[in-house]
Amino acid sequence: MTVAVATRRVFVALHAGSGLPVAEIALVGAAGACAAVMQLTIRVLAEHLGQDFAKDVRLTLFDHASRSDQNELNQRRLGYHVLRFTGDLTALKGWPSLGLPRLVQASVLLPVSTAVLIYLDKQFAWAAVCALLPTAIWVPLSQRRLVRAHRTLRQRRARLAADVTERLPIAPRLAALGRRRTESNLLSRRATQVVETARGLYGLIEVRKAVPEVSAAVAASLIMWIGALEGMPAGTIAAALATLGLMIRPLRNAMASGDQAARFHIAHNKLIRALQRPLSTPTNSKSRLRRKPVSVEVTSHHGLALKLAPGQTEAVSKTLMDQIETAFTGNSKLVDVKLKLDGKDISNLSPGSLRRCVGIVTERPLILKGSMRRAVTLGLRTRPSDDQILQAARDTGLMNVINDMGGLSSKLSERGANLLADQRLAISCLHLMLQKPGVILVRSAPPVRVRASTIWKTATKLVTLSYPSGKS
Repeated sequence: MTVAVATRRVFVALHAGSGLPVAEIALVGAAGACAAVMQLTIRVLAEHLGQDFAKDVRLTLFDHASRSDQNELNQRRLGYHVLRFTGDLTALKGWPSLGLPRLVQASVLLPVSTAVLIYLDKQFAWAAVCALLPTAIWVPLSQRRLVRAHRTLRQRRARLAADVTERLPIAPRLAALGRRRTESNLLSRRATQVVETARGLYGLIEVRKAVPEVSAAVAASLIMWIGALEGMPAGTIAAALATLGLMIRPLRNAMASGDQAARFHIAHNKLIRALQRPLSTPTNSKSRLRRKPVSVEVTSHHGLALKLAPGQTEAVSKTLMDQIETAFTGNSKLVDVKLKLDGKDISNLSPGSLRRCVGIVTERPLILKGSMRRAVTLGLRTRPSDDQILQAARDTGLMNVINDMGGLSSKLSERGANLLADQRLAISCLHLMLQKPGVILVRSAPPVRVRASTIWKTATKLVTLSYPSGKS
């Protein structure tokens, strides 16, 4: 209202030739500067809110995944996991950081601007109605169609992301099988569907954006028409046009807020469905195992019965090995199998006891991107010093392997992708040596240089379950 009144006084003074209205001109400039500062402040605060919200969602998703059944996670395509942390989070963040502040801004500025127009002249109420009514009608009418278009686009984009994520790491192998052109055509069809859906969606978005522009132009013409018919002072007409100009941005923001709300609605529903998937039942038991070699007892409904004392080795099937490993290291329950350590059912043991008790020798150890030092100490209760790690490497005959890979500070890729199978296996053996477990699961045959070393001398004192053979 201050800007409108000041604008009218400036035009009245200029029309009357009574001198330059310095105070009113300064007031208009100050109001513009104040509005810019407030806009910046709102945007920064809203972005902070959106980023905090996205951070909480990321942590919630990761916490939910860490407590989910491993088999359930394995059934989901990797591309959908990736999209959950990228596209969905972008849509979720957009509402609190952009959509909600814009809606609040519009809900304040539009009534105030309407009141200012009526204050200038009651007949300008028709101009306000002309500016607001098309947007007020078009937003709810097109919102459902907008949500449907966003949902279709996200579904097709998710499928494309999953297809690309699945095929990209194995593209050379697919080409060797003669599948390069076939897979390229498949991805091309998926991408074409995304393009066509996106074109329709953004066409609808642009039509929604055009509605406030057209209605504001009609309202401006109406203001000038009413002002001319009623013989209003030029200052009043200028003030009304300035007020109408202030209404255009909130009207645009209201349309954009509807778009952000549609994105949020779809991503929020997907997030709720993801978080409603069943979790593995956590154990509340405080029962722990002592840090020593333990006995292992395996029984199944199919008649299988194993009872192994420390120092014994037994070969098991791949199916049983998979179940035992996920029961020890993941959150999956054993199916038709019971497993006891020192006479205690593993469902009654604390996760910490299981984590410390069981070591795994595998060509696919858990390796996060980082240094070798991090890889060989990942998950250990206490982190050993470099001297302790190197001494364990010397004891296990792996010092040459460590040196060949560049030492403990050498950088490893995700999942050890830049290593050979024997090198990953060596890291697994070294981690096991530092862990000092009570039970060893052998998923891969160890390197020849490791078989007669300290680790296998240690293994002769522990229960060892192996696949595919028990010769280790």
